[in-house]
Amino acid sequence: MHLTSLTLKNFRNHSDTAFDFGEGINVLLGDNGQGKTNVIEAISYLCLTKSFYAASDGFVLGFGKEMFEVESTIATESGHLRRVRVAYSADANEKVFSVNRQKIEPFSSVIGTFPVVICSPEHAPITSGSPADRRRFVDLVISQSSAVYFHDLLEYRRVLRHRNKVLSDARWKQEDTAAVLEPWNEQLVTFGGSLTWRRKHFVEEFQSFITTAYHHLVGTEEEPAIGYKPGTRIDECASQKDVEALLRSELAEKGAAEARLGITLVGPHRDEIPLTINGLDLRRFASQGQHKTFLVALKLGEFFYLKERCDETPIVLLDDVFSELDEHRSLKLLRYVEELNQTFVTSTTPQVFDHLLQRSGKHKLFMIQNGALVQERPSALA
Repeated sequence: MHLTSLTLKNFRNHSDTAFDFGEGINVLLGDNGQGKTNVIEAISYLCLTKSFYAASDGFVLGFGKEMFEVESTIATESGHLRRVRVAYSADANEKVFSVNRQKIEPFSSVIGTFPVVICSPEHAPITSGSPADRRRFVDLVISQSSAVYFHDLLEYRRVLRHRNKVLSDARWKQEDTAAVLEPWNEQLVTFGGSLTWRRKHFVEEFQSFITTAYHHLVGTEEEPAIGYKPGTRIDECASQKDVEALLRSELAEKGAAEARLGITLVGPHRDEIPLTINGLDLRRFASQGQHKTFLVALKLGEFFYLKERCDETPIVLLDDVFSELDEHRSLKLLRYVEELNQTFVTSTTPQVFDHLLQRSGKHKLFMIQNGALVQERPSALA
């Protein structure tokens, strides 16, 4: 799939901006703070119904405005055109998502329909941050390719919230929670077992995608790896039912500790996804450049993983990716990306894109200034 057009109204600093995109690489060029990332953010609204950058829709609304609107025509691989629109009203505190003028609810049903891969400085914690950051990465990749996993993930989060509330209230009131927790325990076991089992297989499948992408960027001297350390030891588990039985057993073992602390101590919300280079922990031993390269490799791996498993080829959003890569790695990445699907790249420097725009008319460059498109070029820079 690819976006043929995009219109932003009262979105961040874009009051009324329209784009006609190329099917290849679309370079969004301009100084910092001019509105390049805002375009990437708007595309994430079309694909994920929300921003990858802001915690609230209200933060995205243009200053002093009552409503923002993002609209695009998306061409699918089956040859159909989908008119996708996202609008948010501050007065009503309501967001509407529609496809071909048909309102879509719930928003969660959109996930995976328009697959997208986003690489931004906001994603740096995937390689350097907490286990929760890596779990979020894994969850989004699997969710875009599996509606069943996404459903179970949402249900697990619901169960975990309720179970933690019961434990927290009982801790302060000094109450016995055994009877109240029983139904929540069974749901945690069911959905938790599903997530754990699927994550295990995902990590096994995903390793080859990361290795291929990383070697394309830096050669074969460094060996990247992704692992899986579930909160529950599943080494001896041969099936999802075995995982569920193990979760049930651990809940019983840790019941007293959970009551004392007032939180859930068992389940996939405690999983770790370790990342290494040549067997060394990325967080402790990697350089800044290695972190950036590993993140890009994860995202390129995500692209090929989703391409194999989704009905649509993902679009790729690269926000400020080249800033911490040397010229050699930047050119290698650009040549690699050129062979992918439609890609959007933000940058402050045009030099690395000169040869790209000279070779093919399917690539475009857009100059962004003060939240407006001031120049569009389908060919070489002048």
